Amino acid sequence: SNNHTCAATLPQVLVVDKLSMRMISSCCKMTDIMSEGITIVEDITKRREPLPTMEAIYLMTPSDESVEGLINDFRDPRNPIYRGAHVFFTDAVPDSLFNLLTKSRAAKMMKTLTEINIAFLPYESQVFSVDRPNAFQDFYSPFKADVKPQMLERLAEQIATLCATLKEYPAVRYRGEYKDNAVLAQMLQDKLDGYKADDPTMGEGPDKARSQLLILDRGFDPVSPVLHELTFQAMAYDLLPIENDVYKYETTGMGDTRMKEVLLDEDDDLWVTLRHKHIAEVSTAVTKSLKEFSSSKKMNTGEKTTIKELSQMLKKMPQYQKELSKYSTHLHLAEDCMKHYQGTVDKLCRVEQDLAMGSDAEGEKIKDPMRAIVPILLDANVSVFDKIRIILLYIFLKNGVTEENLCKLLQHAQIPPEDSDIISNMAHMTIPIISEVVLINSILLPLFHPQSASARARADANSQALLNLLRTGPLLQWFGSRALQIWMWAAFSL
Repeated sequence: SNNHTCAATLPQVLVVDKLSMRMISSCCKMTDIMSEGITIVEDITKRREPLPTMEAIYLMTPSDESVEGLINDFRDPRNPIYRGAHVFFTDAVPDSLFNLLTKSRAAKMMKTLTEINIAFLPYESQVFSVDRPNAFQDFYSPFKADVKPQMLERLAEQIATLCATLKEYPAVRYRGEYKDNAVLAQMLQDKLDGYKADDPTMGEGPDKARSQLLILDRGFDPVSPVLHELTFQAMAYDLLPIENDVYKYETTGMGDTRMKEVLLDEDDDLWVTLRHKHIAEVSTAVTKSLKEFSSSKKMNTGEKTTIKELSQMLKKMPQYQKELSKYSTHLHLAEDCMKHYQGTVDKLCRVEQDLAMGSDAEGEKIKDPMRAIVPILLDANVSVFDKIRIILLYIFLKNGVTEENLCKLLQHAQIPPEDSDIISNMAHMTIPIISEVVLINSILLPLFHPQSASARARADANSQALLNLLRTGPLLQWFGSRALQIWMWAAFSL
């Protein structure tokens, strides 16, 4: 911003709220901020030391709490916290808050006031997040009906800022089976129309086809997130205690053991290369990459370098510590994943895949899925949450079970009552969980009522056709491959 440039010539304070702090953290380091003349980063919701000789840059969401914090900073004309304010809102400020701000004393202290229209986190090169962990519960819980409209409005605004940033004016499409998808789609369309009115070139360009934005609720495909995934990133985040993208592991050297913390992000080029590979390929890929690096530095490595050998190399060649530590991290990470996989998860994966597909690896239909899941439910070595995953996959396969059968499954698996709600709450996503009567569904066999041979054959054929589609990959992947002229889509799963 040109307004920001003139303000940044003097040392300044950056004042942020929760979302804007996470936005900054996701795309730049503290050294990047300091190089722009920022000397202090403050939280607008916390009590701060007055710095009346310094100007402050406020980067914040247009929320009641953040606007109130800004107003409070300049409420006392004799003791303002800062000499002046350059205010950058992440997205559009509601009229009520704008009027409140302009009538306050803070308005006289503001040297800049603008909306930058960036209210999302650039999580990966092709992944964004609106950073709203409570949205899932707000969207589905019957006890959150009062906050849902406000939550949907906020989500629509945040997604619209993403489209504005990408200069896209997409056609908005949604899954009609869940009614609130239509509500969100209409809100989003209204926001996009507003941005388009302000910038008629939005979405335009030579040889540019109109992009498509898909709004999907989790009920579209409940199976995929329940399965144990065997690609590196998904497996690591599922099986290991990785928090805020930080992986912790023990390293040994010089007779002592210490805990090392590594951030798994876009700055780690090896992680970017490996994260979507199957776990079986990862160790080989790391070793190959290490061998290429070693050759370029005229270092000798074996065909398959171990973590211990890598530690020895680090001691001998400290000048390459940064590069070699990266290889060590990912060998540790892959080894950790395999330790958790072998013994329990490998057995779970086979059963999960059979339940998800309705057939075994040879393509034979699973005739008695109960026989496959009982040993797992009775196994004391399998965690409660892994048993819940198996039970859910069984219910999805059967398109619902009777309440009596569900109770038996929970008893066999020894699922605590407080955890059994995980299963029953799935019904809020319009997923059949309890079925007391015959389900009227042309592609699935009724569970208890007899059918004619011809009806069973038709149902079998239709059911197999659906399962064959599922075999090609996640439903979204199959759906997307058949969409024409799509250059960009946002698959928004609440």
